[in-house]
Amino acid sequence: MGFLDKLFKSVSTPVDPLHKVTEEDHRNALIKERMDLCSSIYSAPKNEKVQSDGRRDIVLTGWQICNVEERDTRHDNRRIGYLKLFKTKNDKFVCQRMTLIDDEEKHYYASTVEDIVDIKNFFGNDGLGVAMILMLDRISKEW
Repeated sequence: MGFLDKLFKSVSTPVDPLHKVTEEDHRNALIKERMDLCSSIYSAPKNEKVQSDGRRDIVLTGWQICNVEERDTRHDNRRIGYLKLFKTKNDKFVCQRMTLIDDEEKHYYASTVEDIVDIKNFFGNDGLGVAMILMLDRISKEW
């Protein structure tokens, strides 16, 4: 391959406009609690709709009690994931995880669970899951 062939190939190669989320993005992400999006269980319960891909959305009456998010601070401060935890007025919990695959593709997973063991199993042991459990531990002391 000659010099002009290499030059033409480098100029004509399409650039992927989407920024794929990598393991390094997760390692370098800022994880923070979003108390501003949560409500106290002593307030009136609200009707909530929790999205889940490939399944029916979960509809509940209750409170969003925890919310943690992961932001990619190295690129454009985009949110690459979040976790939400809802408490229903019937004392069950609804867990939701949103993951960003690239700049446009989001995946939502949600499940209704009974107790803290199920909550931990749903959210897992990654940095975001640990942040969720720590937030839940702190706020649950108020009940």
